Amino acid sequence: MNAAQRGATLAVGLVLLTLVMLLGLAGASAAHVERLLAQDEAFRENAATAASAGIEMAIRVIVDTEPADVPEHLTGHMPVSADTYDVFLHLAGYEKALPQAPGAHLAGAHFEIVSTGTSARHAVDRQRAAVMRVVDFAEATPSDCAPIVPRLCHESGALERVSWQRIPVE
Repeated sequence: MNAAQRGATLAVGLVLLTLVMLLGLAGASAAHVERLLAQDEAFRENAATAASAGIEMAIRVIVDTEPADVPEHLTGHMPVSADTYDVFLHLAGYEKALPQAPGAHLAGAHFEIVSTGTSARHAVDRQRAAVMRVVDFAEATPSDCAPIVPRLCHESGALERVSWQRIPVE
């Protein structure tokens, strides 16, 4: 092998080594981007979990408190994390004509709940839920449910989840 062939072999080897190195760097860069995307997705899931926890905490307060005394705002932290929820509750009104057993005076207290969950890296998720808590209400106009549809009879203290949705963050 003469000197010209050895020089050409060296040049081709260096070009191939450079191409392999560039492919390796591109693969490492793609793996890094994939890892960042996976972390972002995890933080979005944490925010969604915090928003859902806020709704559940609000429902607990609605069940344990008289409708007129339910606070309009709740905040809290998720256990062993920096994720938080911020909840706004609104008593939308009373449904006074619920199907109920004869002699009962019940109404449905309707609540709208909007919960915003924030993760440690500031990902945000917002959810809205509507619930109805059945309460004793003197001004109710009872609507007999028996014997037509007994399964629709409401009882005092019951909670019905009316709707739930994820809403865009403004």
